[in-house]
Amino acid sequence: MLKAIYLERYQKPLIALCLVIIGICLLNAKSQSDFWHSMHSSYTEDEVIRQNYEDFPENYTYWDDASQSEKPYRSFQDYVDSNLYFYQPSLTYNSPKGIVSAAEYQQNEVYQVNSSDYSLLLLFLIPAAGFLLFFIDAKTGFNHFLFSLPVTRKKLFSKKLLYIGTPILLSVLIGQSLYALLIHSLIPAPYMNATLGQLFTSVFNYFFMLVLMFTASAFVGSMTGNLVFGPLTWGVFWLFMLGVPNTVYSILETLDLRANVLPNYKHNLFLGTVGKSGGYWWMSLLFGLLSALFLFWGYRKYQTISLENDGQYLLNKESRWPIWILMTSFCSVVLGTIIFSPWYTYYMNISVDSPTSMWQPIWESLLIIGIVGLISFVLIFFSDIKRKLHQRKTPIFNKQ
Repeated sequence: MLKAIYLERYQKPLIALCLVIIGICLLNAKSQSDFWHSMHSSYTEDEVIRQNYEDFPENYTYWDDASQSEKPYRSFQDYVDSNLYFYQPSLTYNSPKGIVSAAEYQQNEVYQVNSSDYSLLLLFLIPAAGFLLFFIDAKTGFNHFLFSLPVTRKKLFSKKLLYIGTPILLSVLIGQSLYALLIHSLIPAPYMNATLGQLFTSVFNYFFMLVLMFTASAFVGSMTGNLVFGPLTWGVFWLFMLGVPNTVYSILETLDLRANVLPNYKHNLFLGTVGKSGGYWWMSLLFGLLSALFLFWGYRKYQTISLENDGQYLLNKESRWPIWILMTSFCSVVLGTIIFSPWYTYYMNISVDSPTSMWQPIWESLLIIGIVGLISFVLIFFSDIKRKLHQRKTPIFNKQ
């Protein structure tokens, strides 16, 4: 029964969304392949480029990190290869030293491509779908119908994830797998310098990161009920989710500075795209555990949602303090690491023999927590604040 109800309501937009997701991945493969073949044709067929190189070889240089200077390419072929090898390490990009074969791989390296990546759209599309998965039913009154069915809310929650959420996530896995197969076949060797194994490792680690973004957004959608502040909360939460990688890297670099070690962390714990960089299996495990926690929390609270709270900021009043703690801590950490960075600045000043008082980062951190906590408190407890203010005004008017 639930399957028929959910499919009747969501089948057409669900199919459209899955096709869009797969289409983005296929378009990404075609776009990157066309760009590479255009470059290849220019370098190998355009005699003007070759002639310019032969006439002015000193103008064609690359940055050599070892000597900290610009160096000329040894030959035109070196110059061509440095620009045509599909994946190159970020620190030696467009350098002969950055050319790696498909079999060569360093897990802590960040490999980049010299073309746009349309799959970045999925970092918005998938979380947005997760948020709307529950939020749209609350705001269209469909929850009133669902809750009147002779079915437990446990099944309503789990079956919606099964029949609607699972196809969305599977379309990501299918689409990115097709991308890996296509890009590997469309770029000829030796310029396609990644193995299928490396690409599929990246696909699965990328997939688990998107699963976390989807489930976290679904949790927000299942908990919020206000038509204005619900989407606004998710929008801010989504922006902060995008800031999590830089937050983690900033914390690691701050810890290095504190230990008087030069920060040297490669930014490859989180995969924003599929490629030669494969990430780490334990990060996928962490993403999976966090996803399970969000789903379990949402699953438990979905059973006690009251339709009387429809329109309130939170549909479940029992969760106000835990949500306040989560919002305050999460937002404070992100703001305090990638925007204001008081502790990074403090330890950086110490490392360059320009120490400042420790009280400065302490007070800045407390100020960030205080402001974020106050804003979160007003949002979450706004109805109670409004009611108490009204109760205080009522006796005054009665006396008058």
